[in-house]
Amino acid sequence: MQSKNNALGFIGILFIAAGLLVWVIRLEMTSYSVAPLVLGGVLLLVFVFMNVGFLVEKLTGRTAVEGANMGIAIVIFLAIVVFLNLLFTKHSVRFDLTEAKKYSLASQTIQLLKGLNVPIDLLYLENPSSPGASKRDRQLLDLYDFYSDNLTYVVIDPEREPDKVQELAPVTIGAVYARKGNQHEKVSPVDENNLTNALLKLLKGGERIVYFTTGHDEHSIDDDQRSGMNFMKQLLEEEGYQVKDLPLYTMEKVPDDAKVVIIAGPKKPFFETEIQALQDYLTYGGNLFAMIDPETDSGLEAFFDENYGVVFGNDYVVENNPLQQILGGSPIVPLIGELGSHEIVNSFGRSVPAIQFPIVQSVKLKDALPEGMQGTEIVKTSAQSWAEKDVAGLKSQGQAGMDEGVDIKGPVPIAIALTVPAEERISDGTAEEKEESAEEESDSDEVEELDKKPQARLVVFGDSDFATNRVYRNSMDLFLNSVNWLSGQEDLISIRPKDDAGQPIFVNQVQANVLFYTSLVILPGCVAIFGILIGLRRRFRG
Repeated sequence: MQSKNNALGFIGILFIAAGLLVWVIRLEMTSYSVAPLVLGGVLLLVFVFMNVGFLVEKLTGRTAVEGANMGIAIVIFLAIVVFLNLLFTKHSVRFDLTEAKKYSLASQTIQLLKGLNVPIDLLYLENPSSPGASKRDRQLLDLYDFYSDNLTYVVIDPEREPDKVQELAPVTIGAVYARKGNQHEKVSPVDENNLTNALLKLLKGGERIVYFTTGHDEHSIDDDQRSGMNFMKQLLEEEGYQVKDLPLYTMEKVPDDAKVVIIAGPKKPFFETEIQALQDYLTYGGNLFAMIDPETDSGLEAFFDENYGVVFGNDYVVENNPLQQILGGSPIVPLIGELGSHEIVNSFGRSVPAIQFPIVQSVKLKDALPEGMQGTEIVKTSAQSWAEKDVAGLKSQGQAGMDEGVDIKGPVPIAIALTVPAEERISDGTAEEKEESAEEESDSDEVEELDKKPQARLVVFGDSDFATNRVYRNSMDLFLNSVNWLSGQEDLISIRPKDDAGQPIFVNQVQANVLFYTSLVILPGCVAIFGILIGLRRRFRG
C-alpha cells in the first residue's frame, strides 16, 4: 500500500516548523506563530485521515519498532537539551573581560539587587525610531534582571499599547518606570546611576539630603578648581543624595531633613551656638562627617575631645618611605598604610588603596570612651611614618626625624568612625496622640531593632584635602563609603567602577623607532633569512 497526497503532509510539517521557529525567536505566541501552527496542523490531520490504512501498516511493521526506538532516543535527547537550557537559564554565568568592566554593573548595584525582598517591575517604553538606544537600554535591563528574581521588566510600545501606560501619564518615550505596588519612579535618561537611585527611592522612601557647613572658609561644593569639592558633590548626587549648603550660623538648629552634615576643612572657628546645634543634632541620632586639618582653629577640637573621646594631634604625619620620595611623593603627603575592621573600609578587602592625604594630622581615640560609644580607627598610615609634633621646626628646616617619647610612631591613625547612643526625639502633640502613636508602634511587626535603639554616627578625618577635586579619583570610594555608612545606606558601600577610559601608552622617538624596525624590519627579515637557509640546505642535499 502506498501513501496518498504526500505533499499535504510535507507542507503541514513545514508550516508547523515555521510556527515553532517564530515562537522561539519572538518568545511569545502571536498571530505570526499561531497561524502557521494551525494551518500546518490542519494539513497534517487531512494527510493522516487520507492515509489511515498506510500509516497503520507502517506502524505495526518491523521498521516501526526501529523507528519507535529512534523516536524515543530523539525525545530523550531533546529532553536533555531542554533541561540543560533551563538549568543554564536559572544558573547562568557572565564574564566581562573589559578592563573598565563596561558590560558589568557596579558592585553596590549588584548588592542592592541581590538584597531585593519585594517584587519590582520595570516598564520600558521603547522608542521604535531609535533602535540603537533601545538595544543599549535592554542590555542594561537584562543585567538588572539577571541578578534578582524579584525584579522583572517588560517592553512596551506606547503607540500600540496605550492602555498599559495610562497610569504613568505623562509618559516619556525611551524611559523606564520602576514600579513597586502603587508607587513608581521615572528613569530618564536610562543609565545605571539613575536606575539604581530610582530603586533606592522605592525601597527606602523619602529624600536623602546631605548638608555641607559654610561660613568658616570650608571647601566649597560649587568650586570646580583644585581646592573645591564640586566633583564630590556630583558623585553624591549620582548616588541619589541631594546636596545643600548649611549656613548654620544663621539657624537655630540643624534642619530636620538632614541625613548627614559634612564639615569640610574649616579655617575659622565655629560659634558656640553652632556647636550647640551640632550637639543637639547628634543627641537625637544625627550623622556627622568632620574633616579637620592641622593648624586650624575650628573650635571643634574640644567638642570632639570632651564629648566623644576623639583627640586631634595638631601635628604633621610624616611618611619616611624612600620609594614614595623617588616617585615624586612628599614626606608630608602620606598614603594609607593600614585599614581597620569597619563597614566603611571592608569593601577594599586586602587591597589597600593608594589614597594621598596632603598634610594630615593624627586622630586618636581615648583609651576610655564615654559609656555606650563604640569607635574604630579605620585608616592608619604605614609603619615607616610618624606624627611630628615640632611642626614649626619641620617648616623652617624642611626636614624632621622621629623623636622617641615626643612624636607618635607609626602606624598613625588619621580617621575614626564612631557610633553613639542617641535619644528619642519627643514629638509635639497631646497625651492621647502620643498614646495612640505608641500603640501603633507596638502593634507593628516591621519595627527594626535599630529603630528601638537610636544612635548617632560620626566619621572624623585629620585632613580635608583628600576629598578635593585634585585627588578625588583615588579617594572617592573612601569618601562615599563614609557618607553611605553615616546615612545607613550600607548596601551602597562598595568599590565603584572606574571611568571607561582607555589607558594610552606614550613612547618617545627612540622607543617608537625600536618598535617600528623590530616589527617591520628585523622580525620579517629573520623569517626571510631562516626560510632562505632552509631552502639552500635542501638544495645542497639533493
